Amino acid sequence: MTIVGVDLLPYAVPLATPLATARGTLARRVGCVVRLRTDDGHVALGDAAPHPHDGEDALPRLRSALGEATRWLCGASIARADELIDVATRLGGAVAMGIDLALHDLLARVRGVAVAELLGGARCDVDASALLAGDDEIAAARAAAAAGYETVKLKAGADRRTLAARVRAIRDAVPTVALRIDPNGAWSADDACATVAALAPRALELLEQPVAAGDLDGLARVRSLAQTRGIRIAADEAVTGPEAVRRIAALGAADVVVVKLVQVGGLRRALETVAAARSAALGVMVTTGLDAGVATAAALHLAAVVQHLTPAAERLAHGVATGALLATDLVDAPIVPAPRMPLPDGAGLGVTLDPRSSAWLREAA
Repeated sequence: MTIVGVDLLPYAVPLATPLATARGTLARRVGCVVRLRTDDGHVALGDAAPHPHDGEDALPRLRSALGEATRWLCGASIARADELIDVATRLGGAVAMGIDLALHDLLARVRGVAVAELLGGARCDVDASALLAGDDEIAAARAAAAAGYETVKLKAGADRRTLAARVRAIRDAVPTVALRIDPNGAWSADDACATVAALAPRALELLEQPVAAGDLDGLARVRSLAQTRGIRIAADEAVTGPEAVRRIAALGAADVVVVKLVQVGGLRRALETVAAARSAALGVMVTTGLDAGVATAAALHLAAVVQHLTPAAERLAHGVATGALLATDLVDAPIVPAPRMPLPDGAGLGVTLDPRSSAWLREAA
């Protein structure tokens, strides 16, 4: 079986409501679907989605790099899939992600299994957290709790001075849910420690990436204080692969690592990252990058693998219930956010493109 066609499909998907984060406001997600076609009629999909904060000027560079990759993908035998994934992995970032996802989707479709099963997991419903969006975070938290979510997450913003009061308000409104706060690395270590000290004990389930990704010493200092408050620290932007996880573990910088496909460069590196975290007795949760349907499906399959490998008492809700943040999607059966999310039906990632989608910019073979 041979790959006879590689199509690059750039897209721009608006968010239903712009999302404010500490690193700016996101209004839309851009990326490029990688579609592989084989000589026996199989069609597989990957999604090369730059990090949400890379800026839209990342898309032309991404398309150029993907165009170079089509030269060695087109004409390749599927029998060389493992070798091709290794080559893709070395490209890093969104380029690696897009090709890696498409090749895993193709392998799973050919074998008639779900990607989660191909990766050593099983078909299972994934426990998901809710991301609180919009101006009224109290109403959003109440709606999430009413929908059955047991964990909610709030983007903290760069201004940390009102955070303790916001946390108290949410905890008072929905005391039954676990609360996560994500400053996206916007605080200094001193400011993060002051913020943790102002929080009530056990006010948060997790504080995600409070300091810059490169400041692991600062992250370790925040974690040392957070432990005295009954709050766990999660590393997110700092998690770029298994090597980064081993550094985080050696410094005692986090209790949990967040695995994003774009940050590690696809599913193969994601599995290596998960293995490194498990070896270091760190918790693992998978999140999307506020992605469209193809990449969200891949994150959901990865989360199913993690959930399958993790004892029930140690499982964390995954950040995969983000589809409702998009005003439209690329797939014909959008992945519906829910407290427990099933994998899409069918082999591979289980998603196909919606030809009627208004999100396409243009198609380039």
